Amino acid sequence: MESPSTVASASIGRRELLLWIVGCLFANQALLLLDVVSFDAFAASLLTQNDIYWLACAVTLYRLSLSDPVIRADRLDCALALALGALILFTSFLPYRFGIGLLATIVALYLLMLDHGDRNLKAAGGVLLAVSTQLVWGPIFFQLFTPELLKADAALVGTALMALRPDVVWSGTAFFAPDGHAVWLIAACSSFNNVSSAVLACVAVTMLRRNEWVRRDIETIVIASVAMILVNSLRICLFVWSIDYRLFWHDGAGAQILAIAQTLVVLAIAWWGAAPSRRMS
Repeated sequence: MESPSTVASASIGRRELLLWIVGCLFANQALLLLDVVSFDAFAASLLTQNDIYWLACAVTLYRLSLSDPVIRADRLDCALALALGALILFTSFLPYRFGIGLLATIVALYLLMLDHGDRNLKAAGGVLLAVSTQLVWGPIFFQLFTPELLKADAALVGTALMALRPDVVWSGTAFFAPDGHAVWLIAACSSFNNVSSAVLACVAVTMLRRNEWVRRDIETIVIASVAMILVNSLRICLFVWSIDYRLFWHDGAGAQILAIAQTLVVLAIAWWGAAPSRRMS
């Protein structure tokens, strides 16, 4: 007797169904993130996008497209598609981060647990789980430990400034320059935002280059995370240095320069770490 996954050859393939599910998730996310009111607004919204996030989305679709094209969708796959279709419509009325993040978690766990030995499906599930972590689970963790994380950031910045600018007074999460310029660290300044992007970049680039994990990938994630923390500490030091530096590096063209530099640094580390020559046998 034929199994449910191979019967009904005219039915939709499992790969195509999963591509539709994940594609709809990402399309819904794009509609919420991009401003299509006018061309200028659309162009401006493009400049604010997280390139690493959309790279991870593209890698997820890429790995799904490489999965087995022969296997047909079974009843469980179709039930998942119908349920998610309804939930995607429902979450369109909720804050984009949590609605899409929760659904992405469900699909990621489905791919990881029911991959049927297809490494490409498991790789896609791993990247999608990292995407959902950045959207929903990471922010929840950050909300729980924001004071502690900001104190850790302040300690790094304060230690650096003690050597570079001993005239700057460091008190808790605030810094005071002798000319009256002062900077207080808030949640948006935390290195956690950079670390979550570093982890997502490493996961995405690794699964782009191959469809399996090795032990040394953890080392790459740690290196990328440390690099992003150091870059963020340098960024805050520039904010504290003077009012002119803060205006340039926080509100001016320097903000874009730092964002591009951070992205290039973490992608370079991720690409280096995922190189075949670094794989352990």
